[in-house]
Amino acid sequence: MEIPKLNEIYQGDTLEVLKTWPDEFIDMIITSPPYFGLRSYLPKDHPDKKKEIGSENSMEEHIEVLMNIFKELKRVLK
Repeated sequence: MEIPKLNEIYQGDTLEVLKTWPDEFIDMIITSPPYFGLRSYLPKDHPDKKKEIGSENSMEEHIEVLMNIFKELKRVLK
């Protein structure tokens, strides 16, 4: 596994990027996840529209997506 560089900005699907990082890699996490159904940041025809957090079909699905991300955040946090 290639160790990610510190002090870099990583762009991509949050969960996919986090899964490439080693355990206990990050010192601090600050997050402000999108609210369910409140706003959309991608155009309707964008290829990643289905991955947009907050646009899930139900609140339960939204919470599941967030929990999967938070589990990875906990894993990478020192």
